[in-house]
Formats: sequence, C-alpha cells, structure tokens
Amino acid sequence: MLRHIDLWREMDRIRKEFDNIFSGYQRVTDSGTYPLLNVYDNRDEVIVTAELPGMTKEKVNITFMDEVLTVSGKLEPLADTQKMTAVRRERSIGAFEKRVHVPFKVQQDKISASFEDGVLTIRMPKSEEARPKTITIE
Repeated sequence: MLRHIDLWREMDRIRKEFDNIFSGYQRVTDSGTYPLLNVYDNRDEVIVTAELPGMTKEKVNITFMDEVLTVSGKLEPLADTQKMTAVRRERSIGAFEKRVHVPFKVQQDKISASFEDGVLTIRMPKSEEARPKTITIE
C-alpha cells in the first residue's frame, strides 16, 4: 500500500513540474487552493483574477515585490454561524496567502485592483521593454 501512495505522490510531483515548465507562470509557493487564481497575459498587461466569495475589499491585502504578486487576507466565519456546530464545512475560513510569480516587467506604480461580486481583478501594465516588438524585414 505504501508503494502505491508513493507512486501517486511522485506522479503529482511530476505533473506540477510540467505545469510550471509549460505554463509561463511559476508558482512561488504552494499556498493551498484558496483563493482560486487565474492569470492572463495580453500585449499590454497581465491580469489576475481571484475568487473571494464572502470577502470585502477591506479584508484583502495585495502586494507586489521582486516579480511576486501576493494576495492575502482573512476570511471570517459568518456571524450567525459562530455558535453552531458545523455538520459539513467546504468553505475555507481563516487566514490565507497566495503568491504568483509574474515573469514580465510591469509598471509597479500603475498596478490597479478592483473588487466586484466577490471577484478581485488586478491589472498590471507591462513595461515597455516587456511588450512584444514588431520587426520589419528590410
């Protein structure tokens, strides 16, 4: 049985390595599954979206340093459920931190964030040198 578990663990490790190699975005830390993040790249900017149901923008912290974007905060239990016993709990509560490596130079002073309907959107304009250049053939 132990050998079977080790095999699955090794397969998971290899899958993660392939994900990192081919994704273009490398996870800096394995910070769990919360919040769920999507990272998009277009010509002019990198856009990160995070699902944060039940959160308010005041409870979310965003930092960017050394090409690493960090989203952190604390999800509190709903007030009316604090005195109840959970029969089933699938929704995370407590402190969280998620980091993602951004492999492009971005204009840090122009990073913006918005929060609507439980979805955080972070826009990071690329630096001029990170944008693709069209080369004319002479």
